[in-house]
Amino acid sequence: MRYHHLALVVLALAACRQDTSRQSAATAAALPFLPYPPLAEVVSRASSADAVQITFHSKSTPDEVLVYYRRTLVEGGWSLESDTPDAVGAAALYAVKDGHPMWIRVSRAPGAPGSIVEVSGAVVEPTTPPPGDSAPAPAATAQPAT
Repeated sequence: MRYHHLALVVLALAACRQDTSRQSAATAAALPFLPYPPLAEVVSRASSADAVQITFHSKSTPDEVLVYYRRTLVEGGWSLESDTPDAVGAAALYAVKDGHPMWIRVSRAPGAPGSIVEVSGAVVEPTTPPPGDSAPAPAATAQPAT
């Protein structure tokens, strides 16, 4: 009987490991450049086949987190497309790097010091064909003999 329970536990762990690898692949595709907020730990993670959102709790204030992201994004080659407060007083940033979008929302942590930082990204389909799949070269045009 113990071996049956052990087998079930091993199968459950194997299933969790496969799910984790799929989550990691989705995260890498949707957020290939992920600047973690300062003094933060992961609170939750949600993903689908084409998007990922990771929520952090940072010990830093919202203003400190925003200063960090504004500096880090620009220094890291991101184009900061939008930096606005939302309707409830949080700050919403939208940045793009190498065609990869990233949304960052920073708000005061409810009932605790620090900030809640939500970082979201989406999978981007490549716009150039992979090597070997390029379009055929144009036909050469004949030059008249002189």
